[in-house]
Amino acid sequence: MRALIVAKKEFVDIITSKRFMALLFAMVVFFLMSVLQTLSASRISMGTAIGFFGSSGIAFVGGIFGIALGFDMITREKESGTLRILLTHPLFRDEIIIGKAIGAFLAICLASFVTMLFMVGAITMIYTPSFEEILSLAKLTLATNAYLFTFFSIAFLVSAMVKNSSTSLAITIGIFIVLALMIPMFSSIIAQSLAGQPPEEPFDLMRNQNFRNASDPRWVSYMEEMRSYREKVQSITSTISVFSPVSSYTTIVGSLTQSTVFRTVDITKNILSLLIIPAVLFGIAYFRFTREEL
Repeated sequence: MRALIVAKKEFVDIITSKRFMALLFAMVVFFLMSVLQTLSASRISMGTAIGFFGSSGIAFVGGIFGIALGFDMITREKESGTLRILLTHPLFRDEIIIGKAIGAFLAICLASFVTMLFMVGAITMIYTPSFEEILSLAKLTLATNAYLFTFFSIAFLVSAMVKNSSTSLAITIGIFIVLALMIPMFSSIIAQSLAGQPPEEPFDLMRNQNFRNASDPRWVSYMEEMRSYREKVQSITSTISVFSPVSSYTTIVGSLTQSTVFRTVDITKNILSLLIIPAVLFGIAYFRFTREEL
């Protein structure tokens, strides 16, 4: 399949580029230093290190990495004129765009694998992780691959739709700010507005020092209404958050370190978000690229 030939060339071009090497070095150093700083000598665990990957700072760096790989993948070819030359060869447009996406995904997998390898190496110098922790690390690697590819897909789509790299970068950064900062910041506010006013507190009971008596039907009713209201707000918030790859990623990573004995976290929507969003974006980019007049 000729798309695999394109993928191989794209993969080699990416991993041998100064940009990729600089990004990988920066990501490894940042992740490694940050993880080691969170591990105290009295409480060292793989779970602590994995949990750190769920922080917004790490997610932010990963998003930038994905964007940096994809924002000029198509526009660079347009600006240099190599795309027209490439199309003079016995290659179809769909083979080119599929090959580029596969090559980029393999480069992302390599980057996340190298990062995790350094993290495991640093931790195993201190203690030996269990099989369950290694399994959680494997899940973390898969989630990180999907997360990085999601932001790559956003940049890749923009690159396929505009004419030059500077415009692509500006638009992609704007989208990144909305998805990574604005949605997580305002999701709870929007959810509270959509959920309506919370139930009124029983002030007459609160003035009574025994107002917390669980047997009082008015207090029981109030607590039940408040619980339902909070669940409604949480449900709306989680629904809005699935449109933010950062929120989905941090939720998935957080679930890897939480004990299911005390709390069960449903991450189905978050997993689907990191699978469906890049698939849809790539589909749009594919449709655009294969029908664009060059």
